[in-house]
Amino acid sequence: MDATRSGLLEIYRLAGEEIEAGSNLVCKLSGLCCRFREAGHRLYLTAVEYEEMARLGGTPPARKDGACPWLVNGLCANREGRALACRTYFCSDEEEAGAVTERGHARIRELHEKYGLPYVYRSLEDHRNFDSRISSEVV
Repeated sequence: MDATRSGLLEIYRLAGEEIEAGSNLVCKLSGLCCRFREAGHRLYLTAVEYEEMARLGGTPPARKDGACPWLVNGLCANREGRALACRTYFCSDEEEAGAVTERGHARIRELHEKYGLPYVYRSLEDHRNFDSRISSEVV
């Protein structure tokens, strides 16, 4: 496992510990976090996070309903590959969830700086569009 990936997984682990260590965050299992259009939000993530999602879950086609492409039968089909924002989105307390996300994201930014990686933060849709342009150029 390369250092960047192990660093990202450590950041995910720390966010999980923070959530479990006495926060008021509770997953209601509504799936709203994955139904982007319905919830009125977009998933933003870094290129390092997107690469991990695609590595573990492939790149399924976009959905016409605007939901996450990894949402299958109401569940995440890429649970291990989820981005930080997926791991820290909770309907129960959006303010606290946002604070956990911001702390984790600051660590991800530090990871980029530590390894001299370009910092690319954009929507899942934009990552997927960029990824498909690269694939079509390579062929």
